[in-house]
Amino acid sequence: MNVSDLIDSRAKELLSANRRKRFYGELAETESMLRMSLNENVLIDKSFSNTLLQEVAKRIDARRYPSAKGGTALKAISEYIGAWEDQIIVGNGSDEIIELAAKVFVGGGEAIVVSPTFEMYKFYVSVNRGIVCESLLNEGFDLSASEVLSEVNERTKAIFICSPNNPTGKQFSRDEVLRVVEDSDRLVVLDEAYVDFAPYSLTREATKYNNLLILRTFSKAFGLAGLRIGYGVGDSEMIEWLRAAQSPFSVNSVAQEMCKIVLENRRVYESFVNKVKEERKYLLAELQMINGIKTFDSDANFILFRVIGGERRSEDVAKRLMAAGIEVRDRGGLPMLSNCLRVTVADWTSDQKFVKELEKAMREPQ
Repeated sequence: MNVSDLIDSRAKELLSANRRKRFYGELAETESMLRMSLNENVLIDKSFSNTLLQEVAKRIDARRYPSAKGGTALKAISEYIGAWEDQIIVGNGSDEIIELAAKVFVGGGEAIVVSPTFEMYKFYVSVNRGIVCESLLNEGFDLSASEVLSEVNERTKAIFICSPNNPTGKQFSRDEVLRVVEDSDRLVVLDEAYVDFAPYSLTREATKYNNLLILRTFSKAFGLAGLRIGYGVGDSEMIEWLRAAQSPFSVNSVAQEMCKIVLENRRVYESFVNKVKEERKYLLAELQMINGIKTFDSDANFILFRVIGGERRSEDVAKRLMAAGIEVRDRGGLPMLSNCLRVTVADWTSDQKFVKELEKAMREPQ
């Protein structure tokens, strides 16, 4: 018997494609490569972050298992967002909580994914043997509650919405999102990974509904992408079911203690977020001056843009940038995003280099 014969047939179909994919950032690990593809927050002062990490090293005992279910971080997050601890789940990145939601609430049922969006919703639903139904945004990349609700049927178990949305960068209307929550009678997973760069958050609304799970992360605004820590906020009974399916020690001690210490320094991090917003405005203006580029406004720490005119393709532009030492994400294969690329807002020097190389790529013969 071959190993592949032991794999569930539906899982095999999904995983076969992943076996052939390179890992995120695999080609951008060298010092010479400028990685602007993963929406990391490099505007956080590295020396400041490392100073906090040194303090964390003094506080923890690596010989001991971490606090179960993210207990150390849980207390700090509870105070930060003003919710009870039993209304919060801490995970190994918000990815873990997405997977738990797919496993516990979707199972082999159906889930609506508002698309184009973050691909891991579809992945976790599918790998847990669920069925994905995509509900497309309108032409302006806005959420239509009516459209989403029209897709709901007796097999629908959950609805996944990312706002601000990745990769479009747009935050959806508060009223449209809440209408989906109120009228669907299904679990709504609202991913607010990029909300610190946007006008508003619905986090405080999470505990008012028993079917709303809001996801937040420390990877973006707090720059802890390498430590993998995120959290979900929702009704206490919902959180209890999610925790029941979670392994006890999935969030390591360093991540938990770092979560606690960055929240103690939240005012400093607010200044870093403001720098991202300022640099986003600069980068957007620079991109708008390049011939053959159409930009889309962003409420996140990245910008989506489209290559227009002629026969030039987004994948060709991405390859030319890669040859120049810059990695961006080609999003041209997603619904509604033909010829689109996504670039992370970086520091001024990096953004300048990117703009210069993009201009050069757009001038080169097709």
